[in-house]
Amino acid sequence: MNKPKGFTATVIGCLLLQVQGEHQTKNESYPAVATVPCDWNSAEEGSNDGLGQKSGSARYVPEGYAFVWGDDFAGDALDTNKWFVGMRDPVSGDVMPGADGDFQLNYRYEGYVTVEDSFVEEGSLILQNQKRLYTGTSPAGTYQYTSGWVTSMHRGYLNKGYIEVRAKFPLGDKLWPAIWLAAEDLVWGPEWDVWEYYGFKWGQKHHHDNMGMHLMTGYRQAGEDGSNPEPIRFDEHWLQPFDGLYDADEWHIYGWEWTDTYAQWWLDGKPVHTLYRNRTKKPDEWPDEEMYLILNNGVRASSPEKNTEWPNRLIIDYVEIYQQ
Repeated sequence: MNKPKGFTATVIGCLLLQVQGEHQTKNESYPAVATVPCDWNSAEEGSNDGLGQKSGSARYVPEGYAFVWGDDFAGDALDTNKWFVGMRDPVSGDVMPGADGDFQLNYRYEGYVTVEDSFVEEGSLILQNQKRLYTGTSPAGTYQYTSGWVTSMHRGYLNKGYIEVRAKFPLGDKLWPAIWLAAEDLVWGPEWDVWEYYGFKWGQKHHHDNMGMHLMTGYRQAGEDGSNPEPIRFDEHWLQPFDGLYDADEWHIYGWEWTDTYAQWWLDGKPVHTLYRNRTKKPDEWPDEEMYLILNNGVRASSPEKNTEWPNRLIIDYVEIYQQ
């Protein structure tokens, strides 16, 4: 069986050491990396008050990979060469399959996506949820919430590789922020739910929060609940309770590697889940196509509103794609 490769790392403005060791995950072992703590509050390094300090981000990148695409949100506005807001590409006119409109994917979301909730501020991408009355046009209606959502369709995509995101997730039962991938060919399925946070998950004994890491295969459209000859399938994994274990609303580096034989999830340089192709529900449907990024902060229709503050933000420092 092919094992996930060891990681190398680089750092901006400080020394980072790679330590050869072993990280045990069940019966698998992988090379480990370790960083040297640094004081990023120093005047020489500077800081980004309110949105986190930006100069000391360690990069955990698999050996043999090179940077191919990314965004550090350093400008004063969203780079429309890399992203658009919502579900419809304003250049090609293409729409995410199954979308109910240009600014709402389906009935599972209560927030109407707006430009004013999807913006760059102080070097970070801000994806915001607000509780407010809003009149939407696509789909038409009156909404109780608005949301932030950006898509890299036809702008940034990959077929295998490594994605790294430095982010802070918001907390609250009603929230459904995610970092995920959909297919460039505009046929729904496969879908990688790389980091999908549920502030509240029904069916759990204690109804706590969850971070989902899933592969979805099958070809049912996102908004279609009728019969389908190719049923949807999930290879699921959860970290729960995510906030209790990892402090979701603090800065973390979320890494994910996708190869021909496995996908592996990393949190701050440590492996937290590996999905092997030959252990999936249908190995012959392992994704082998170009897929684009979606970054969104959702309001989940089926979750209660308790413990949720408004407005709330998914804050993203950088997104980077590497390939061999």
